[in-house]
Amino acid sequence: MCTHLGVSRAAYYKWLNSKPNDRKVEDEKILDKIKEIAESNNSLFGTMKMYYTLRNKYKFKCGHNRVYRIMCINDIQSTYRRTSRYTYIKSTPEETAKNLLKRDFNANKPNEKWCTDVTEIKVPATGEKLYISPVIDLYDRYPVGFAVSDRNDTGLTNKTLEMAHTAYPEANPVYHSDRGFQYTRKVFKSKLEEYGMKQSMSRVSRCIDNGPCEGFQGIFKDILFILYPSIQSKREMIKAIYGTLNYYINEYPQKRYNGKPCGQIRQEALQTNAPVSYPIKQANRYIRFWEEIDNKKRQLLQQTM
Repeated sequence: MCTHLGVSRAAYYKWLNSKPNDRKVEDEKILDKIKEIAESNNSLFGTMKMYYTLRNKYKFKCGHNRVYRIMCINDIQSTYRRTSRYTYIKSTPEETAKNLLKRDFNANKPNEKWCTDVTEIKVPATGEKLYISPVIDLYDRYPVGFAVSDRNDTGLTNKTLEMAHTAYPEANPVYHSDRGFQYTRKVFKSKLEEYGMKQSMSRVSRCIDNGPCEGFQGIFKDILFILYPSIQSKREMIKAIYGTLNYYINEYPQKRYNGKPCGQIRQEALQTNAPVSYPIKQANRYIRFWEEIDNKKRQLLQQTM
């Protein structure tokens, strides 16, 4: 057999009598845990999320390159693929506010800056619609308020605000939103003033001004349909929504926070008077994109003058 395969007898017996080294044994343990995690969340995680979970939750001492290699060799891939979404309801605003946030999404501690929005979710089997409205703290991306409704109206956004205020009654954050009809009502502005919150709004047609909340909603829906791929009714969808919320808070690792989920970051921050700072890296490509848009608008304006 050795002659046929072109292998020396010495090499064959060395291989036959060899014992797996420590690294190979550790690789097998890592692989078993990766398979367990992938099975539990329908292969939601790619390399980095898997690495953060192995390191922070299960205390494995391994690098992300090693995790990448093991996943590639064993053909373990993430099912998570982002898709673009855009919805808009035209309205005539009663009240508007200045953009106090000005795309400064950094916060030094919890309850300094909150942002909110409304997004639509459809039941795949029936096409029925539900709407979710989160209030996200920009310090840790933690949903301080969260409501679900089958109607996209002021009742939904008011409920979310009430939940956030009830959870943190002493908080006086900047409360940022887009210019949706729910947020431009006089009664909504009065409620913010009553709670000591400062209203801030995105500029017209600038969804990027509310980027963190837009991003949260996109990630949330992607996680939901990966964890719960066979939703058949509104009742099942509502259950899946709150299951996903719990997963996002307690299990979903985030790169900005060294792979920790937002619930852990919030718990750590509320236990100290000097919370850890997590600065956001400047997204120069977005800045250049909007600068180009503004330049084109100025050029068109000059041509019409």
